This record gives sequence, structure tokens and C-alpha cells, in this order.
Amino acid sequence: MHWLIKCRSKPATDALREATLLAHRNFLDGYSEVTWYSGPLFTDDNKNAIGSLRLIEFADRAAATAYINADPYTKAGIFQSITIERWKPTFDVRQRDYPRKAGTLQFVIHTHDKPDGEARRAPLREAHHAYLSRYRNIIVARGPVLDDDGNRMIGSLLMLDVADKSEAEAFWAGVPFNRAGVYKWSTMERWRFGHV
Repeated sequence: MHWLIKCRSKPATDALREATLLAHRNFLDGYSEVTWYSGPLFTDDNKNAIGSLRLIEFADRAAATAYINADPYTKAGIFQSITIERWKPTFDVRQRDYPRKAGTLQFVIHTHDKPDGEARRAPLREAHHAYLSRYRNIIVARGPVLDDDGNRMIGSLLMLDVADKSEAEAFWAGVPFNRAGVYKWSTMERWRFGHV
């Protein structure tokens, strides 16, 4: 199973993060074989870390929870909140194999559906997939967010590799599911490739 683990940092924890960075990286090294993507979330100006996002394989939620609770960042009290959700990759490409581009920025879009999301998706599925295929060159990773049983889609996650935020916003504005009001909420945050 694949899991999305999104951590939000407490305010004013940059110094604590820096002091814990080496221990955190050493911890990540123990999970390189199961980590698909891992990196920090930043403010749009790229000056302050505000959390982290990882896409990783574990047998179940309990294992994913044990992993993030053992992270030195968690133990140091850096995180204000931790979200763990089931995720399914669309592409069989991991961070270590993704061809990096010079001078680009990465953004992650995380969504949850409205209660009638599936009904809204159904008539637009073909157009939605065609749209994403046209923009394959800027999509690092994507896939549905699922309930823990993996039977029901509850949202989506996309990672983008673009020139700037305006390009990411223009792409997102044209996504058929987004335009049709499938999502109850969505976030677009600055993310960057981290230590894997």
C-alpha cells in the first residue's frame, strides 16, 4: 500500500529543524527502498519550511503511523499536525528516477472530493485524463487519494514541475474535475525534491 504523509510545522521551528536535519536524513536513509517521494513544503518565496510531504509504501496505516512517529522531526516536536492518507500512484516513477529539469519549481496539489464527487467525476473522466495527458511533461506524480480500504476515491494528489506558480495555477484552472466543482477543497503548496 502507498501512503501520503503530510506534516505541517509549528511556527518558528526553523532553528530546531536545522539542528535535527542530520538525524532526520539518517532516518530517511533507512526507508529509501519504500520511499517514492520525499521533500519539504515551503512558503511560496522558498524562504521558510512549513512542513513535509512523503509518498511511501507500508503494509497498513499502523506501519505508516509508526514510521512518522519515529522520525526525529516528530520526536523533536517540530510538527503541529500530521495527515496520513492512502494514495495510489498513477506512474511507476519514483523521485530517484525522475529526470530533473534545470530552473524549475515544484508544487503539490492536494484535494478532497465533495460528497457527490464520484457522480461529478463520471461524465468528465475521459476529458480529465486527456487533459492530464496533454500536460504529462509537467506532472511529476499523480494519483487518487483513497479511503483506508482502498475501495473509494476521496481526493487526488498531483506533483508539478513548472517554471513558476503562475504556470501551476494556469494548469490547475483548466483541470476538468476542478472546473466542474468535484473538490470540496484543494491546496497548492510549494514543494521541492528532498532527501530520499
